[in-house]
Amino acid sequence: MADLSRIPKSKYIQSFTFVGDRYPYPVPEIKGDSYPMTWADDGEIYASSGDPNWGETTEGLDVEKFSGMAPDYVITKANHMNDYDGSGGDGPMPTGMICVGGVLYLAFQNMLRTKVPPYSLISQHGSDAQIVCSANHGATFLPAFGNIKEPMFPGYKFGGPAFINFGKNNENARDGYVYAVSGDQWDNGSNLRLGRVPKEEIMSARSWEWVCAFTREGQPVWSGELEESIPVLSMYKWLGTPEMVYLAGIQRYLLFTWRLHKDFSPNDGTDLIVLESPEPWGPFSLVHFEEYWEGKYYNPYCPRLPLKWVEYTDGGLTGWLQFSGSFRGPVVTETYRSNIRQFRLTLR
Repeated sequence: MADLSRIPKSKYIQSFTFVGDRYPYPVPEIKGDSYPMTWADDGEIYASSGDPNWGETTEGLDVEKFSGMAPDYVITKANHMNDYDGSGGDGPMPTGMICVGGVLYLAFQNMLRTKVPPYSLISQHGSDAQIVCSANHGATFLPAFGNIKEPMFPGYKFGGPAFINFGKNNENARDGYVYAVSGDQWDNGSNLRLGRVPKEEIMSARSWEWVCAFTREGQPVWSGELEESIPVLSMYKWLGTPEMVYLAGIQRYLLFTWRLHKDFSPNDGTDLIVLESPEPWGPFSLVHFEEYWEGKYYNPYCPRLPLKWVEYTDGGLTGWLQFSGSFRGPVVTETYRSNIRQFRLTLR
């Protein structure tokens, strides 16, 4: 709890509370994980699954469509993404998705299938990120450099970009930039960096810039050199693959992250951390911490908040958290399944 004790409690949000039980997707043959997602201009939610398995080989990634409203949504395949192969920590893993101007952008990591220091061979690393885009709602994708094997962001400092979504087709964007956060490891990372790029230049690596310092007034200073970037949040071994969204109805950013309860052990439960901030760069305050999220024998990970499923109420909002996971009890009964669970967020 040492690193959490340094994070002040939110003075804006009173509570984050789950309502009812989780809903595993009712078609067990449709499997996958990670599921970064976005609310597109056509009203649909598009997501990318890591290690998808629809009765096929489990490896690589795909693009799927989540139609309808929770809890009665339907998953269909938008693109098999056959060129993006490799399983688990040794293959491409989706980390972020956003729709801007009707174009889908998908970020993923592990392009070079190498594990860079300081991470050991047993860790789920996160490095060598790439972005691809689709102007036809996922039917086809184009890579940034014409070569899906060449990373836009080599190394681990921005190795898993997760776009900050601002609503349907990014309609509530704060300015003319697209923002993304990235941890430095897939599971129990320690540092969160923030990048941005003009919305017309998302596919141009040289157009990206990162927070490299803060003024005395707490405003970010930006640099086009990734090596000059600094973390906007550091929590040793507490930062798994992040999810950050802007909640226009309460004018606040919500950051979801998670960690393996026991480092390097995917069979001993996970912990959920929810933070909030007034700006993408912070300052961050603690909203919710849940040890053994979903129980000691269940291992949920990669929490996502589909903004289409958020409903604002007097004094807060309700929504549905989507997440991946597997049951690791005496008998394995669930693996790589989309799950959702309703929550209520109450303001002070």
